[in-house]
Amino acid sequence: MDLFETLRALCAPLGPSGREDQVRALIGQLAGPHAHRLETDRMGNLRAWINPERRPLLMLDAHMDEVCFVVQRIEQGGWLRIAATAGFEPRVLPGARVIIQPRPGREVVGVVGLLPPHLETPADREKALPIERLFVDIGAASEQEAREAGVEVGSPAVADAGGGRLGAKGFYQRNLDDRAGCAALLELLRRLAIDPPDLGVVCNFAVAEEVGLRGATTAAFDLDPDLALAVDVTMADTPGADPAKQVSTLGGGPVVTVLDGRIVVPWAMVDSLEEAAKAIGAPIQRKTPPYGGTDAGAIHLARGGVPCGVLSIPGRYIHSPVSLINLDDLAATVDVLERWARSAGQLAELLAGRR
Repeated sequence: MDLFETLRALCAPLGPSGREDQVRALIGQLAGPHAHRLETDRMGNLRAWINPERRPLLMLDAHMDEVCFVVQRIEQGGWLRIAATAGFEPRVLPGARVIIQPRPGREVVGVVGLLPPHLETPADREKALPIERLFVDIGAASEQEAREAGVEVGSPAVADAGGGRLGAKGFYQRNLDDRAGCAALLELLRRLAIDPPDLGVVCNFAVAEEVGLRGATTAAFDLDPDLALAVDVTMADTPGADPAKQVSTLGGGPVVTVLDGRIVVPWAMVDSLEEAAKAIGAPIQRKTPPYGGTDAGAIHLARGGVPCGVLSIPGRYIHSPVSLINLDDLAATVDVLERWARSAGQLAELLAGRR
């Protein structure tokens, strides 16, 4: 399975925060033939190892979960009232198609409804709708019918606008943050298995990043790596944004973080990633600070501290029903990751005194 097919497969299953079971199962199937060891920890993080007995240990992290909301109440008429979770943006919901996941493997489709404009005042129509005014219609005529369909209070749901190719290099899906990062790590794992590096590598596919970096927090403490790198998707150029807030450029290659809202990256880490890109002639760009945050914010604080960096894939419209990446950016990210990981042992030694 090539990189694009891997990405497309990974985007199919639902993975609301804390409910990543189907994503984890698929990643386990794809990683199994290449990993020297495969395990799931008590939080639900999936770990795929190369050289599990070797040190220094490099931890690579990408999160499996996607932004979601939850069913807060089932009304007598069968409508569902909803509540946002951390990272979710209610502005994207009016009129959206949604998929509710009462339990792993079970899906209920609905649409987000709202009052028609004929019944609202002009002042009401100019306001962004708070999530309390929205509801999900699953076609049920009563509360009992909604429950018989499987919906429960607390059922997670995602907004979904479909996916596929867009133009020559584009690919869109609701959950590229961070299934694109997961696809990159799976391809890296395949390459490292063919020619293992001279250090231990663990790819941590993390749970619950979108609700507070929870999976990475416990994984980093347990693994106690010597060096780490989070691989995620970051905001790309979007019409209407202040030029000073254009975090990255779609098609400009992978993005190196210097600092964001949760971490200040060691200069040696920044330099090493940029040097890896230069060595193979890959495009590279720096993320405009200080926006965003990734699992690196939790990883670098584990135990006595872990030298940690971030390499991101530019993505437009993240945290919405449809996000967009450039497939050349994804491919270049894997190439830079491979070059960098193969020399990460020396970087770990350089930064060892900081621990």
